[in-house]
Amino acid sequence: MRTATYVLCPWLCAVLFWSVFGACVADVPDEPEPVSRLLASWDPLACGEPHRVVVELEDEAGNPVTSSTPCWLGGLAIDLPRWGWYTGRIYTWVLDEPIRSVRNVTIAIDAPVIHWQVITPP
Repeated sequence: MRTATYVLCPWLCAVLFWSVFGACVADVPDEPEPVSRLLASWDPLACGEPHRVVVELEDEAGNPVTSSTPCWLGGLAIDLPRWGWYTGRIYTWVLDEPIRSVRNVTIAIDAPVIHWQVITPP
């Protein structure tokens, strides 16, 4: 009887340990959706009077992403949370004035980095 206890006890402990350990490790999290960086650029010499360029985008689910920068910088980077089609608009903006030079845009995001050359809003 003593021999059976010496043989079965380590096996029983090992099975119990690996069952509990395997339950903790077996849950593999889902892969995150791929993110992307959109690099919008334009000719800073064609900006004219000081203003900001605003890029407003919306993904297929309706989640908005907005970014703006002074026109003289010549570009901006926007981090997008998922790949897919984005629609939106680009416009110029000056404090205490209405927006102007609105352009509607549609862009496909399908890579980690997208370079996008846009026409400078006057």
